Amino acid sequence: MKATKASVWDLYNGAKQYKVPLFQRPYVWSRQQWEQLWSDIKEQYLLRVRPESTSPARFLGSVVVVREYEKNLDKYVIIDGQQRITTISILLAVIRAFAREKGMLELYGQISGFLKNAPKSGEGQYVVIPTRVDKGALFHIFDEDYVFDQDSRIVECFDYFWWQLDRSSDIELNMLQQVITEDLCVVYIELGEGENPNQVFEALNYRGVPLEESDLIRNFFFAHLESQEVAESQYDTLWKPMEERLQNEQCLISSFLRHYCMKEGRFIRDGEIFEKIHRRFKDASPAEIKSLLIDISRASEFYRTILYPVPEDTDSPVRREILKSLSRIRRISNNEGAPFFLLLLGAHEDYTDTKGLSDENIRDVISCIESYLVRRMVCARSSAVYEDVFEILCRASTESSGYLTVEEVSSLISSLQPPFDMPDDDEFLDHLRFSDLYLPETENQLTFVILERLEEYFSSQPRGSEPVSAYNLFEDESEIRMIDHIMPEVLSDWWKMHLGSEWSSVHPDFLHRLGNLTLTQENPTIRNADFETKKAWYALDNLMLNGTMKNIRLWRRFQIDQRSEVLAAFCVKIWSRCEPAIAVEPESAPVEPVVCMRQGEIPKQVRPSCLTVAGIEYPVKFWYQVLENTVRAIYEKEPQKFERIVREYPGYFSDDPGCYKSNVGTYSFKSRFGRYQIRDMCLNFVRIVGWNDEVWCLSCK
Repeated sequence: MKATKASVWDLYNGAKQYKVPLFQRPYVWSRQQWEQLWSDIKEQYLLRVRPESTSPARFLGSVVVVREYEKNLDKYVIIDGQQRITTISILLAVIRAFAREKGMLELYGQISGFLKNAPKSGEGQYVVIPTRVDKGALFHIFDEDYVFDQDSRIVECFDYFWWQLDRSSDIELNMLQQVITEDLCVVYIELGEGENPNQVFEALNYRGVPLEESDLIRNFFFAHLESQEVAESQYDTLWKPMEERLQNEQCLISSFLRHYCMKEGRFIRDGEIFEKIHRRFKDASPAEIKSLLIDISRASEFYRTILYPVPEDTDSPVRREILKSLSRIRRISNNEGAPFFLLLLGAHEDYTDTKGLSDENIRDVISCIESYLVRRMVCARSSAVYEDVFEILCRASTESSGYLTVEEVSSLISSLQPPFDMPDDDEFLDHLRFSDLYLPETENQLTFVILERLEEYFSSQPRGSEPVSAYNLFEDESEIRMIDHIMPEVLSDWWKMHLGSEWSSVHPDFLHRLGNLTLTQENPTIRNADFETKKAWYALDNLMLNGTMKNIRLWRRFQIDQRSEVLAAFCVKIWSRCEPAIAVEPESAPVEPVVCMRQGEIPKQVRPSCLTVAGIEYPVKFWYQVLENTVRAIYEKEPQKFERIVREYPGYFSDDPGCYKSNVGTYSFKSRFGRYQIRDMCLNFVRIVGWNDEVWCLSCK
């Protein structure tokens, strides 16, 4: 290996060719890098035009190449520095175009010699050979036809420098060319015979640096094939289509490869994918690598379905249900289930009478997963456990026949213990009825999913003798729908009179609950309208979710609570709880007193009896009293730290003493929640002020 200082002139002068190898990523520089380069060039230009100043070389970075010997042509493979060389070539091509337009034929000819080798033909005529993705655009620029088949970073770069030169009429082109070719320099490293360019590539770009892991993985795979010709063939038929399916986004491709490697039930962190693959396949034969590339390409089709689950017109009804369910999961999660879904979709493609999963099997398994995620999200359970849960499912699949049936998935999920467990019906109902389902300043994807799924369910039920067509989330995309608060977020005088004397407490307490939310066609003018106006609008949108509104005269506390209860009951039916394969009927037994109920199920029949907070006992009969006494105990002992709770729960506390029924100090606060919410909130309050869970104890009977 030898390293020297080289100017751009040194790089381009003479019959040379720089080829970007197959394993490298395409051209990725963007406006940020172009602006920095143009700024450096302008500074250097100003130094040139000032006679009293000197113009020392400006370094652009390193260029690492390995030489390939060819008669009458110095041919090099670029191991590092392709972004710099490609950008400089594009900039020189722009200067050439302006020189031609101005009749500067000598300059035009000189730059043409930098970009093309005469009298070569075919690819041999081009000084820079980019990756396959970029060849078309760059060759069009070198050939001066400027007719581009599609947008790319290459075209954007050409347009950027064209725009800069077009607005810089004071720049003298000959001087600019001298600045670029003579003043811009690189550290030029040429590898010697016997030095492995792939290892150098990995050493330069691994552990820390600019490339995505997918770039390193591509290098590793194709370096293990028997020849360059085979590598190019496998790239064209397998790897390139995979990248195109994933929109050529290397970060997305890296994510896919991570999830692909996790199918066997082994968790892999971001940044560890290349290391894992390198360790596992470093001694693999070319045949094994080819087989792996085939499977990766196949799995990328499934991954695209997971990311973009949009049905086709020819899809069966069951297939459409599968894609809708995947779409809902995608909206409410961070794609933690992708490794498991890759296994499922693979088993579905392999389906026969004796193996694999049918459409109906896949639908039922994915519905079970959806129920698990929706229930946990409604009940404010942590999403941090999901990768662990899907790791368990993937491992169980691998240890089985490569996939799990719906009975096995349901049984496995039902057996999960806290903090991984699935909320039961009571807890799910509790949160649906009493929680604020709508959260201001968020995208409210969960709320959209729940309301849309309810509408789809209602629309699919028979009405009289004719079933109504199902509400299709993927059709009529131009018809934008919004979440509307029936009792609006901003109360007019009409609404205050309608709600009565308790409007100031009813409004904040019930505003964001499920019963007060609906879907409707986008119409901002009705957001704060009176109830009669809203009903008239709902009648026009023809949504089953709003079908009963026309028969309701009042919209107050009772109606909101009643609608919350009804919709919550349907949610429990839609997102049913996963059950073990063999249901075991619990034996009826006398209810024993339960002490320190900090976790686990809270049976309906139990009632709170005694609350202990920081050593002080409080007799309680109702669940709201548990929350009231916990809040007051914390306020009395930690008045300074109590502000932390108010900041953490801004929607539940108010400076207005008359806003809510319960009061502490100068605040009023919400206290009417379900039993699960009250227990969780009390424990959270205790933790927020820095106490241990053990200071809070609730006895029930």
